Amino acid sequence: MDRLRNFFLLFLSAASSATATWPEKPHAFIQTVIKDPTTNLYFTSMDIGTNKTVVSLSLVIDLSQPYTWFDCFSGYYSVSYTSIDFHSPKCKLPKFSNPHNVPKPDWYVCSGAGEKVEPGCSDHPCGVNPYNPVDNTLLNGSLSEDRMFFYSIPDGLSFGYRLNSPPVIFACVGRKSYNGFPAEAQGMLSLSRNPLSLPSQLSSAVNLFPQKFALCLPSKTEDSGFGDLFIGGGPYFLPPYQEDASRLFTTVSLITNAASSDEYFFQVKSIKIDEKVVPLRNPILSKLSTVVPFTVLHHSIYEAFVKEFKAKALLKKMVETETMVSPFELCYRMKKSFKMEDVPVIDLTVGSGDGRWRIYGWNSMVVVKKGVMCLAFVRGGRDREEIVIGGYQMEDNLQRDGVSEETRFDGMDSEGSGEGFVTRGSLFAIEMDLAAAAQVSKNGAEPPRSMARLTLMGRLLTPLGFDMPMDKGQ
Repeated sequence: MDRLRNFFLLFLSAASSATATWPEKPHAFIQTVIKDPTTNLYFTSMDIGTNKTVVSLSLVIDLSQPYTWFDCFSGYYSVSYTSIDFHSPKCKLPKFSNPHNVPKPDWYVCSGAGEKVEPGCSDHPCGVNPYNPVDNTLLNGSLSEDRMFFYSIPDGLSFGYRLNSPPVIFACVGRKSYNGFPAEAQGMLSLSRNPLSLPSQLSSAVNLFPQKFALCLPSKTEDSGFGDLFIGGGPYFLPPYQEDASRLFTTVSLITNAASSDEYFFQVKSIKIDEKVVPLRNPILSKLSTVVPFTVLHHSIYEAFVKEFKAKALLKKMVETETMVSPFELCYRMKKSFKMEDVPVIDLTVGSGDGRWRIYGWNSMVVVKKGVMCLAFVRGGRDREEIVIGGYQMEDNLQRDGVSEETRFDGMDSEGSGEGFVTRGSLFAIEMDLAAAAQVSKNGAEPPRSMARLTLMGRLLTPLGFDMPMDKGQ
């Protein structure tokens, strides 16, 4: 993959001026993913517009946003930009629900006639309220459209054409709407279950098959490593594995949460630390998040979890330290002879209970300073999501499929299955039926919520693999 990324950087400079006509049967596309060392958020750079007026924007990757949004006022100029009118059927596409505990602004949802919006100067903009999860605020914005550029990667190894997409719907917000973001970022890229997410729109607009996206979250920062966002499926070549890694995927059912149907929820049946069960009630409502840096546990779960982890760490002669680095509460000394393999192994039993997501020391401990590492799990409040899996626990790989909506996790295995692989990071895939999105784009009708699955994958030779019944959703 490093070879692919290096070639990608060279290819950008050589082919940026050559844009091909959109093929009748397009292949998968690729975007570089970067981890910001200051915020621990992941972002990608998007080229928006046409060859005549290309705007480059860095957008934070989010698995929960219903649609992409960004600042259209700070130097944004594109001749292909269009502001969606309040009376347009497309103005009915977003779901104007407010699942977040934040105050609503003075004007909410589609507000009718309003002030002219730049760029586009619509007299009747379609008002929307994107959510910034980093600083917990609702924003004022307007629904808009523009074209985007993507690089094709037909065989998973070499790059094809630079393609200019059909118009993609997003929300245009004002300046300084992205507090808490990486310095380069000016908005958020949606990878949610919503039909207005970028992969859903792109797949339906250009008839991508298979309808998938894959996200590989990098464990290193932008100075030393990159991840990848694939839209349109594999093959995926992930060294040291020499074949297409997509055949290793395994699945677990997602749950449709009526309170927040765009996000990826699943059940955790139990938690084990070195095979010792943490005493908890079950099942535990859990979700995935790329904007939460480290996994957050409900305070009651956190107490029991830390108690068992301490006991197992003591047996492995791990030495606690009084040094605390926020937001972590449990830290250990790192001896010269220490290896991450010596850290207690954490297992999340998921879905119907016959599959597990195994988390090793690489993804359970974080080095905070020389000689000190901390348990990379954070105490939460009393939110409805009892476990929020953060980006650190998912780092290094991800894929999402689009026909039936599933997700796959690295480190997963099934007792006695004897197939699959595990890596130090976590490749997960979210599969979803995107066919309904095409119908939405035509008449503004809301599609039925599709069946859901979750898929995980890894890279090093260790048994994993299970298949579970899919939840029908709503």
